[in-house]
Amino acid sequence: MMTQGEAASAFGLALGGAGPAYGPALVAAAFAYGLVLAFVVGRHARVIGTWLQLLDYPDLDGGRKQHGKVTPLVGGLAVAGAAVGGALMAAQFVPAVSPALHLYWLAGVVGAMFVIGVVDDMFHLSPVLRLGAALTVLVLAVSNAPDFSLAFVRFSGQPQLWLLGIWGDAFTLLCLLGLLNAVNMADGKNGIVIGMGLIWTIVLMVHVPASMLPVLASVGAALLVMGAYNMAGKLFLGDGGSYAISALFGLLAIYAHNHDFETMRADDVAVMFAIPVFDTIRLMAVRIARRRSPFEGDRDHLHHHLHARIGWPTGLGIYMAMVGLPNLGALVWPGSGLVWLAVSFVAYVGVLKGTRFASEVAGRPAE
Repeated sequence: MMTQGEAASAFGLALGGAGPAYGPALVAAAFAYGLVLAFVVGRHARVIGTWLQLLDYPDLDGGRKQHGKVTPLVGGLAVAGAAVGGALMAAQFVPAVSPALHLYWLAGVVGAMFVIGVVDDMFHLSPVLRLGAALTVLVLAVSNAPDFSLAFVRFSGQPQLWLLGIWGDAFTLLCLLGLLNAVNMADGKNGIVIGMGLIWTIVLMVHVPASMLPVLASVGAALLVMGAYNMAGKLFLGDGGSYAISALFGLLAIYAHNHDFETMRADDVAVMFAIPVFDTIRLMAVRIARRRSPFEGDRDHLHHHLHARIGWPTGLGIYMAMVGLPNLGALVWPGSGLVWLAVSFVAYVGVLKGTRFASEVAGRPAE
C-alpha cells in the first residue's frame, strides 16, 4: 500500500507535474544550450547560408525585397534547433508519460515545419503545396498528441467549457494554419517575428506546465541572440524560421490553454496573436476583393506602413507595443482578455489608419 506521500507524488505525476529532476538547473541548461547554438549560427551565418544555399537576394527592380545586400536565411536554424534540442532535453527527465509524448511530438513538428520552410526558401513552393505539407504534419501531431488539440474552449466570464466535439481537431488545424500564414506575412521587417516570439515566450512561461519550461528557455535564449544579429542586418529568419516559430507557439498556446484554462482563457490566446492575425485577415480580404490571390505578396502590410511613415526601428517599437502591452494587461489582470482583444483591434485600426492618412497628407500614396 502506498504511503500518503507516495500517493500525492503519483497524483502529481498523473497530472504531468514536475519531479525533482525538473528544477532550475534543467531550465538553465536549456537556456545555455539555446544561447550557444544561436551564437554559433549567428557568428557563422554567412558560411552556413552559403553552404546550405539559403541566401536572400534583394530585388533589383524595386520589388518587395528592398534590403541592401545578400542576406543568409539561417536565423530559423538557431530557433528551430533550440526548440528541438530543448524539447528532447526535457523529455529525458520528464517524470510522466504524457508530457514526454507531447515533447517528442513538439520536437518533431517544429523540425518538420522548419524543413518545409527551408524547402520553400530554396525552391519557392506554391501556396497549395507548402500549406498541404504543413497541414499533413499538423494533422499527425493533433491526432497523436491530444493535448495539442482543442477539445474545448473557455472564454473570460464563461462559467462552463464549450465542448467542440467532433469539430475540435478541425478547428485546431484551422487556427494553426491561420497562425502560420499570419507569422509568415508578418516576417517582412527585421525584428518583428523575433520580437513577438520573445513576448509569446514570456506569456507562455507563466502558464505552461513545468515540462515545457526548458523548451521556452532554450527558444527564448536563441531569440535574444538572433534578434541582435537580425537587427544588425546579419541574417533573416527565413520561411524555415517563421514556419517553425508559428508551429511552436501555436502548439504551446493550445497546450497552455488545455492545462491552465482557469487563467489562460481562449481570449488570452487570441490576444497573443491578435495583431498579425488582424493584419493577415485584412490583407487577404483586400486581395480577394481586388481579384488577386490572397497569397500574393505586396507592400500593404502594417509593417510597411510603419516603415514608410515612421521609420525603423521606431516602427518596430510601435509594433511591439501593440503586441506586448495588451498581453501584459492580460497577465496582470486575469480574466480581462476580451477587453485587451478589443484594445488590440482598436490599436491596430488606429495605427494603420494613422500611417495611411499621414502618407496621403504627405502626398504619397499609401503602400
